[in-house]
Amino acid sequence: MAPPSLPTGGDVLILNGLPANFTIGCDSVSFSAQKPFPGFREIPPGAHLIWVSPSELTSSRSGYWIFTPERKDGEELQVYVKQWDKANEILTVPSEAEQQLQKQRLGQIYNSLVPYRFFISSSGASPIPSNPAPAGRPPPPLDNATLWSQLTSAIDAGLLARVAGATAGRDLPVSTMDRVEGRAASAEEAALYAGSGASELRFSFPSGSPLVSAAATGEARTRQALDATGFVLETLARRDDDDDDDGAGLEGELALAFLTGAHLGNHACLDQWWFAATRVALRSYGLAAARPALAARLLRALRAQLAYCERRLAGGLDALLDAMPAGAPTALRRALAAYGARLAEEEGAAAEPRAAFAELAAWARGARGWDLRDGGAGARRALRFGGATLDDGEVLQGADPRDVDDGEDDRGEFAPAVVELDERGREVGLVSWADDGSDGGRQ
Repeated sequence: MAPPSLPTGGDVLILNGLPANFTIGCDSVSFSAQKPFPGFREIPPGAHLIWVSPSELTSSRSGYWIFTPERKDGEELQVYVKQWDKANEILTVPSEAEQQLQKQRLGQIYNSLVPYRFFISSSGASPIPSNPAPAGRPPPPLDNATLWSQLTSAIDAGLLARVAGATAGRDLPVSTMDRVEGRAASAEEAALYAGSGASELRFSFPSGSPLVSAAATGEARTRQALDATGFVLETLARRDDDDDDDGAGLEGELALAFLTGAHLGNHACLDQWWFAATRVALRSYGLAAARPALAARLLRALRAQLAYCERRLAGGLDALLDAMPAGAPTALRRALAAYGARLAEEEGAAAEPRAAFAELAAWARGARGWDLRDGGAGARRALRFGGATLDDGEVLQGADPRDVDDGEDDRGEFAPAVVELDERGREVGLVSWADDGSDGGRQ
């Protein structure tokens, strides 16, 4: 039990054995501590990312995601104890005996721990509001007082456990060197990670994975390649540990990959975020009709993440996109424009995702000067397509938001395509070197 003299309004995280002259990060704030930093107290409800680094110039960072639930008056607080491993330069969980010792000493060291809200407010950022907007109401404006809570609203204990590959738990260790399970690493990355003891984070849609069902063939395969909605819903329904039927886990994974990659400099997580944003969220056009609430949440999450880059990250959004594939700013703008084009054409799209996209488009226009309102052929012609012409003349258009010079995509060279034939059963548009209408010389 927590000592009776201690308040129970927030959790505690003890950083045991942390040396002096370390950089400490907590949510959107970081600072250099000249003395050994003891930890935090009165951590409010929600998801929080706490990390450390030997210096601001050190590329390697190590930390933990923790989730603090809403607590009733008098309910026992949670005490997290993390130990600095000098040999491996990483935060770890100490032995059970050491954890018990630190918890028993909590009454003695409690006042030396830094209150969460004091840490956040003293940095110039605004603390998490104590009274967030009730469920079901539109999210508040993207101001500093609500931005972190909006970014992390879909991250909970269940998500942290699933990404860690654990059955339960309220914390998730993360570091600069962590990898994404299922993601193909280059030879350079493999050599870098070898012997690092890095963890593998598990996401529902690992970066680079095909977004087409292995069982899909013919027209079904082509449609899945052009619109990931069916495959996304099929994957979410098949996930055994998905106890929420609104797809909030997908939103949470998008946020976790983004914040872990951005704050810890984890390139695998940044790659995962880029894939989840541009290849999953912005390619699942049908979600606006099939799962409108999920589509709206993904669009608002992406808007909050892009705004967060401009406000809280050094170098803004440009710095983040520099870490993405070549041509990322153009690819992102085109992916957003293509989504808007498809949304405008989707008769079954609900009002909520339309409103969420309008908010995102307004932000992009004000912050970046991007006009996403060209919802017709102009937005589509700006993209690299793979098309399939149907019998009625409709052309299925698919946008690939990756580097425009990259010729590979989910359709694959063997994916079927419907083509238009002439009266002789030959494909229209092939060049003929003969004048007499014979078949000879057609190429």
